[in-house]
Amino acid sequence: LNTGEVPTVRAFQRKFPRYKLETVKLDGEVVVGTEENLKFWCDELRLKVKHNTIADLVDSVAVNLQDFKTEEAYAALKQTIAFVENEVAVTSDVDLTKDTEGRIQAYLERKNNKGMRGIPTGIHHLDYILKGLEKETLTTLIANTGVGKTWLEILIGANCQLQNYRVLQFVTEMSEEIMRDRYEAVLFAKCYKTLNYNAFKSGALSLEVEKQYFEFLENDLPNFEPLIIATATGVMGVSAAIDKYEPDIVLIDSAYLMEDDQGAKDDWLRVAHITRDLKKLAKRTKIPIFINTQADKNTSKKTGPELGSIMYTQAIGQDSDNVLALFRDEIMINDREMGLKVLKQREGTLGKLTLNWDFDTMNFSEIYMQQTDDDSEIPDNTLSVLDDD
Repeated sequence: LNTGEVPTVRAFQRKFPRYKLETVKLDGEVVVGTEENLKFWCDELRLKVKHNTIADLVDSVAVNLQDFKTEEAYAALKQTIAFVENEVAVTSDVDLTKDTEGRIQAYLERKNNKGMRGIPTGIHHLDYILKGLEKETLTTLIANTGVGKTWLEILIGANCQLQNYRVLQFVTEMSEEIMRDRYEAVLFAKCYKTLNYNAFKSGALSLEVEKQYFEFLENDLPNFEPLIIATATGVMGVSAAIDKYEPDIVLIDSAYLMEDDQGAKDDWLRVAHITRDLKKLAKRTKIPIFINTQADKNTSKKTGPELGSIMYTQAIGQDSDNVLALFRDEIMINDREMGLKVLKQREGTLGKLTLNWDFDTMNFSEIYMQQTDDDSEIPDNTLSVLDDD
């Protein structure tokens, strides 16, 4: 096995002399092996590992339950299931010489979509850089407290819903009702052009806007693709919800507050487990997952977070395929603007955007984009090819 090759029959018998090797008749010749292929036995081995792991778990859980140690039993159950989900998993290989017709079709599809490879965020300048949120990817947004992480996530989720994608939005510290109200405000503003969020939250809309809002709830919203808002506990809970609702994209607000199914005590390790498990979940379910987390307290307000500014652990940036950052200085606050930077993506260039950030009108439109590779400013009309309108 040290050579990276399957051992010969002679080498195997020398290492394990007491083992009896099974034989099968193949093309009139008796050879060592079985009628089943190697994949079958790998699946059987994987199943046996699952069986033994779960059997050991049942014994320990039963002992804890008999002693009325319910929390200990629950913790052991979560940790073992997390191990089975993440470690005893099926992986796949790709042969570059196979399925060439499929790859031709994939290229033609990208050509037809103007280079878009994933689900559009609806922020056209961002889509110009990222080419959409691709399946199996983990995208992380970082910012300081109170800058607007949740609002940007809601903006992306609402844009996805309006493009007929099924959205699954998770909350942690925020209530589901507040998240619902924010989504309603963004969706209404996109459909009816404007909304004063403070008046909406205060129940002080004008009679005309109030009538439009009621019509929106009764006539427009029921015709949209489902957008489910749920509370996130651990990654296993997220996985169960994905199986239940079958979304096209998952968004998680404040993912760093989720529970670690593996039971780590230290914050840095707990958060590292969460992001690593979320990345594995994205690959297993073949959908994009978008999360947000805190930037370090020492982050510059003028220039915004960098990759090294991620709070808790640098594993977040390592596990993420894309890393975005929000920032605002005093001038931008007065001008009702927001800065958005692309700090990392596995394919393509980096860049920064400026957005309108006006809650009096719910205007989050784009102002301009600048790519960091050539520092060239790209005007709004460059991206008209990405606009469904």
